[in-house]
Amino acid sequence: MDQTDNVAHERESEIIIRSSSEDQEASRANKKNDIHARTTEERTPIILNCYGQPIGPTPKDVQELSQFLGTVARNTELAPLNYVDWPSLPTHEQIWEYILEKYMIALEGRRWVMGTVNETWRQFKCRVKQKYLDTLEYGGSKWNELYELVPEDELNDLIAYWNTTPAKEQSKKNKRNRQVLDDMHTMGPKSYALLRHKLQQEDPNKQEPSKAKLYKISRIRNPNKIYKTSYGKTKANM
Repeated sequence: MDQTDNVAHERESEIIIRSSSEDQEASRANKKNDIHARTTEERTPIILNCYGQPIGPTPKDVQELSQFLGTVARNTELAPLNYVDWPSLPTHEQIWEYILEKYMIALEGRRWVMGTVNETWRQFKCRVKQKYLDTLEYGGSKWNELYELVPEDELNDLIAYWNTTPAKEQSKKNKRNRQVLDDMHTMGPKSYALLRHKLQQEDPNKQEPSKAKLYKISRIRNPNKIYKTSYGKTKANM
């Protein structure tokens, strides 16, 4: 595990088969709306570690920041979906400036912040394709629901791109790569940065935990939960 914690790897969390109550979903949505409504005077200061990753003021603040960044990535005005990849998106500065209106984050944190938005933006496009376009015919009963997520002009651009031969080939390659991922962490929304910080604070000498310790703790499984992948490769690595 590289000390800088590649954002994509950090997002490759083992998915637990479970459901959330409507009350919990509504509570999270209200909280994120509160963040979007903040003034610059109400911003939460974010504490970074030496790698530019958020670790405070509290784990809750870090989790809320991550969830907020997810809503930014799904804002099709700030992050329109009809661009092939993240580098080609022309709104990086707008996204960063908007985030700074809601949180106080040092420049050293920009790489992690923008990497998180990038990853969620890519996941959002993937989810749109899987949930709607791969299962619906044009003009189907849920097409209006799709337009509520993605503006029509952006959606038409996406459909045109996804129907090209290079895009279809890339999609097949991505699916194959995804199928071989069977050694993902089980921390859910908690980041490696938070786990490393917690373990370091618990150490009598305040030493950073080893990569081996991080690996083992990040893959502990709850025997009362059901996971989508086997535990064989992880156990072998341990």
